[in-house]
Amino acid sequence: MSAGRLGSISARLVLMLALVAVVVFSAAGFLLHKALEQVLIADERADLIGKTEVVKHFIGEAQSMDDLPMLRRHLAATSVGGRFRWNVWLVGRDGELLYGAEPMPPSVQRDGDKVWLRRKDGVELRGAHFLLPDHAVFPDAQVLIGMDPRPRQQMLATYDDAGLMVGIAGVLCTIALAWLATRRGLRALSALSREAEVIQPGALSRRLTLPEDSAELMPLAQRFNEVLSRMEEAWNQLEGFNANVAHELRTPLAIMINGAEVVLSRDRPEAEMRDVLESHLEELRGMASMINDMLFLARADQGDAAADLVDLSLRDEAHGVGEFVEILLEEKHQRLFVDGEHRLPANRALLRRALVNLLTNASRHAPEGATLTVRIERLPDADGARIVVINPGEPIPEDIRRRMFDRFWRGESSRSKAGDRFGLGLAIVRAVARMHGGETFVDSADGRTEIGFTLRAANRAVVTDNAVR
Repeated sequence: MSAGRLGSISARLVLMLALVAVVVFSAAGFLLHKALEQVLIADERADLIGKTEVVKHFIGEAQSMDDLPMLRRHLAATSVGGRFRWNVWLVGRDGELLYGAEPMPPSVQRDGDKVWLRRKDGVELRGAHFLLPDHAVFPDAQVLIGMDPRPRQQMLATYDDAGLMVGIAGVLCTIALAWLATRRGLRALSALSREAEVIQPGALSRRLTLPEDSAELMPLAQRFNEVLSRMEEAWNQLEGFNANVAHELRTPLAIMINGAEVVLSRDRPEAEMRDVLESHLEELRGMASMINDMLFLARADQGDAAADLVDLSLRDEAHGVGEFVEILLEEKHQRLFVDGEHRLPANRALLRRALVNLLTNASRHAPEGATLTVRIERLPDADGARIVVINPGEPIPEDIRRRMFDRFWRGESSRSKAGDRFGLGLAIVRAVARMHGGETFVDSADGRTEIGFTLRAANRAVVTDNAVR
């Protein structure tokens, strides 16, 4: 990842954080504005109730018209008291304004228990309105009390201005801190990107330096290194596979080319030409067999599972394979013994192919006159089976046991090509086991070698054309 790309990522992250900060501060400012407004309104309501009670008390103290001057002084004191500007009007029965410091409200509007008074100057007051029907001095007079909302609105405007400045400062601080944080956070990512850029197919052994100071990137770097390890292994296998294929095809092709050149060098009798063509046909059949095996292994690597599963007796299948390889065993005076029994669904052709490969491999490495054993065991933890082919012989070194099931692997370079099917026999065994949900294993010690595989009856995946030749 280039520096410009990282810079673009950093800019987008900062922009996203800035937008988040704007939304958060705006929402917080709006909610705080509403909260303060509700507090002020509640305070006004409480103050209105108090003012109403005070006004009623002062009016109740008036016993005659001579008390009107004193009442006016008290009402004037009430109008200017408190944190809000209050307007009080006392209107007589005939519409005479007995008291009122402001112009008389022209209209009174009610909405349930809420009262609004609109003054002549257009200011709408929220307040109270009640009558004095039984008052001794002011019978049928009405009292109007209104709160001027402008002080509250001014207070909220001042608060909003301060909140806006705080919000802008907060957004700017968020942008600055986000820029610093992303630059610092992307520093390790930039270093990993520079290391990853130089990793090429020919240098897959390189690994990323684990950023110990970045807990977020440490798992990513570890997983990336694990992917590199798997890629390196796959790349090495691919190179080895290509080399092995080229090596296996080179010999028969060279034989065919040399034979053709010799035959074409001069006229040959028909019988000699037939011998050459039969030799070439044998080589071509061997090459076709190897290619078919490679295609079969490729399908297994792609996750194909065994199809055409039928309920089989593993003991009967082992005896059937024993009859097939009987000639090979008789050549070395060897015997076959089958121990155990289990039934489970499996592909008969694939199962027999794996058993043939294991038995021919065991016969080739066992001494003359040896007894080969096929042991069948039921898996204790699943509805499956374990098939083991046992033969006496020299212990197999650990490094060879690790690679026995690899393609084209030959533990002994002197083996003939026809004897071990180009080194694909045990690789096919592993593929058959994988296609039945199982795995392969090998153990060799004390003059006894055990090679086998497991089958899982739970495997039900179906694929087509698992060709067996």
